[in-house]
Amino acid sequence: MEAKVISLQTGRVQHYGDANKTTFFEKAWQSGFLKEPCEGKVHVGFMGLEGDEVADRLHHGGIHKALFANSYENYPHWAEFLALPSLPYGALGENLTLSGLHESSVMLGDIHTIGSAILQVSQPRKPCWKISRRWNHPTFTHEIFTSGLSGWYYTVLREGELQAGESVSVQRGRGDAISIWEANEAFKEPNLHAKTLEAILNIPSLAPSYYESIEKRLRNESDLGYMKVE
Repeated sequence: MEAKVISLQTGRVQHYGDANKTTFFEKAWQSGFLKEPCEGKVHVGFMGLEGDEVADRLHHGGIHKALFANSYENYPHWAEFLALPSLPYGALGENLTLSGLHESSVMLGDIHTIGSAILQVSQPRKPCWKISRRWNHPTFTHEIFTSGLSGWYYTVLREGELQAGESVSVQRGRGDAISIWEANEAFKEPNLHAKTLEAILNIPSLAPSYYESIEKRLRNESDLGYMKVE
């Protein structure tokens, strides 16, 4: 199957909830998670798509998380999980909704050319509590973590223009490549997949924060509080 951009999304930071509430699904929060499809060409710079905003710059965005991509092949699974007939593009907060690519086939370090932009897969997305908050489902974030269907981030190697409908040219980054799904499985069960985690540390194109998280996982020092739904 040809790899292709099904939809391209950007979003502005917006405020949700009630500042006077304290329960998880009612209290105030802000996010650029909710994104809308873009028409025509959109410029992508080293920090991401023009018009896209990030609320939590400590954990999201930056040169190693410039764009977030998700596989359209996962949409039926997530629609069923959420008991919905279908999901809109950008349902997982992604900038790029892609067909013909999947966590099992996308490798850490892969280089994807879309339009005039060149992107490199830098790490899986670590699902945070905002996903559960967006869909009003307390176990959604944890389900993404356990399934390994996380999506992935890109570093922008060459700025350019891209748009929905364009094909994705894939260049394999390494001969001993590790897929996003394999990396997620290893992170989930470090005692069973220590060799995979050690191999990930040898990939030179890794996002530094992801490299550090792998080291901590190997030492059993990981803090998974970013997924906590209270």
